[in-house]
Amino acid sequence: AFLGVGDHFLIHYLNADMNSDAGKRAEEQRAMEGFEAFAARHAEAFAALHQRLGLDYFAIDAAETADGRILVFEADVAMIVHDLDPPDLYPYKKPQMRKGFDAFEALLRAKSAIR
Repeated sequence: AFLGVGDHFLIHYLNADMNSDAGKRAEEQRAMEGFEAFAARHAEAFAALHQRLGLDYFAIDAAETADGRILVFEADVAMIVHDLDPPDLYPYKKPQMRKGFDAFEALLRAKSAIR
């Protein structure tokens, strides 16, 4: 899961019906491929979240407002992060998700005795 695009406010990836809508998948692809720029724009906010939460790992449910600020709806350590979507419908996902999984593994290695 990454970006659920829906027609109403209460949206979850599983109820967004992404499989049947190529337009929604295209929007998700643009967001995933532009994530590094998004992260750079909001680096200060992410650093503040890290400091406030005191956690090395967490996920957020957020949006970027029209004026470019980040609006965080939820921060949690138990959000589902996976790459189980069918690659024929989501060919853009595996490379992007691999970046996140590799970063998570690097974090674990840095915080443990495993080298």
